[in-house]
Amino acid sequence: MAEAFSDTVIPEDYDYKTPEHLIIWLDAHIGDPEKYHNLKKSFSNNIDPRSQTLTKLTDEDIDNLLRVGEAISVCFGGVLCLLLAFTDPDLCYQAFQIHHDKRILFITSGSLGRRIVPDIIQNFQKIFTDPVTNDPYSSIYIFCLDIPLHYSWAMEYYEYVQMFDHEADLLARMTRDMAEYYFTQAERQRVNEHLKEALRTYLWSKKLYLHYKKMNEPCQKYIDDINRITQEIKNTLQSSRQNYDYDMHSGSDNENYGESAN
Repeated sequence: MAEAFSDTVIPEDYDYKTPEHLIIWLDAHIGDPEKYHNLKKSFSNNIDPRSQTLTKLTDEDIDNLLRVGEAISVCFGGVLCLLLAFTDPDLCYQAFQIHHDKRILFITSGSLGRRIVPDIIQNFQKIFTDPVTNDPYSSIYIFCLDIPLHYSWAMEYYEYVQMFDHEADLLARMTRDMAEYYFTQAERQRVNEHLKEALRTYLWSKKLYLHYKKMNEPCQKYIDDINRITQEIKNTLQSSRQNYDYDMHSGSDNENYGESAN
């Protein structure tokens, strides 16, 4: 019987609201120091989000994640998110029960994925569904050395699952998916005239696209679009501020004029 997982704590962050993304990583060999070097290096440990100093996630950090079962703040592609790691599918499943309100990216091996993915899709489909369009998020990443071995069961969930046998391809796709997610969120915030939130979210998307570009992936168009849109938002916010200052100043003058006239 797996240990209870109810004491999991998600840390607060300070630079901006609690991270939307929670990355859950399930693999029997996560703690092996000889495995997944690139995947581990992609996460920078950032315990205090106010700090600009980032350190690469170490095998000791991974061991602590597995032992304590708590989410830690990490920086992925320049954006703050949370990370949970498991070797036990039962504990992993409990994490989905606890954190069903988060935007989850799920990395799993093929063998453990075969056991847990069907139950996750059946019971937590909402996590992997856009709440506005009802379109599926394909953010379950099956990372295995032999894709054909797992193809038959994984393709039953093709709308939610992507399969990779190279770390570089997996990291690139996760980066792009997060960038696209934040861009979509920013667009919705802009339409609803939540401009300050939209500006922040566009910038998160841009960070991820810039990271994606470093992987020699074509995305300059998206970066240019974000630059154009964020400049428009800044101009709008600046104009609104100037109008506010003018109205306040004019109101003060009118009040003084009224007092003089009396």
